[in-house]
Amino acid sequence: MFRSFRSSVFLVPALALLTGLPGLNTPARAADPWADAVVDFTPGIGGSPVYPDPAAAIGQPTRFSGVVFGFPAAVTPFSPPFDPGEIVSIGAGGSLTIRFNEPVTNDPLNPFGVDLLVFGNAFYTDLAFPTGTAGPLGAETGLIEVSADGLDWRTIPLINPDGAFPTLGYSDLTDPYSTTPGLVNSDFTRPVDPSFDPTGLTFVDIVAGYSGSGGGAGVDLAAASLSSISFVRVSKPAGPPGKFEIDAFADVSPVPASPAPVLLFIAAAVRSRRRVF
Repeated sequence: MFRSFRSSVFLVPALALLTGLPGLNTPARAADPWADAVVDFTPGIGGSPVYPDPAAAIGQPTRFSGVVFGFPAAVTPFSPPFDPGEIVSIGAGGSLTIRFNEPVTNDPLNPFGVDLLVFGNAFYTDLAFPTGTAGPLGAETGLIEVSADGLDWRTIPLINPDGAFPTLGYSDLTDPYSTTPGLVNSDFTRPVDPSFDPTGLTFVDIVAGYSGSGGGAGVDLAAASLSSISFVRVSKPAGPPGKFEIDAFADVSPVPASPAPVLLFIAAAVRSRRRVF
């Protein structure tokens, strides 16, 4: 009994130390991972008059939509946000520039190398309505640019601001057109694995493939050769008519480092103390 007590005396402070070590707690998140302010907005030509407010892009993405229009529904890759005030429309020749108060960093601990997420109102066409089987992506094209200072802008190639992966508000739904919210919020600061291909998959399979993520178009700041950014601009080039809608922007949260080496060290130390006493 005396040995057990002495071992516990050592183990308690050791475990307390563990809780303060990097990688053993929830990974550090930005206090506010969402866009904080609209810097500039040009609506362009041909945007939807139902979605004129650029402030809709501030704050976190939409989880539940349709209340204003009288068709409430959870936001899923088959049922995007569509109420006024949830998304802003950008037409040809238009652009939206937002600012993060806390810079978005090119963090090697971010999942899949993704640092920034852009949420629109893209969706998958349903090949087996209403069961939810993913067909072609319903999305409009546009450009994403990023900047550290709002002056030097870098274009992100090959990433559409209103593209894959469409928003998923909850991670426990089985109905792609659920009229009630889920009980488990998805993580809007975690990207989907860029290699995931939902084509032909059912909604349940897509939810599993998202693996807790809330979706969004993923941006790696390495593509812009920047270590951090505070400004994002999305735009629709002038020329052919067209538009796209934007819901939100999010700073990706890093994943924790593996705790295994530290845990092995503590276990060995505890065994050593037991031998002594």
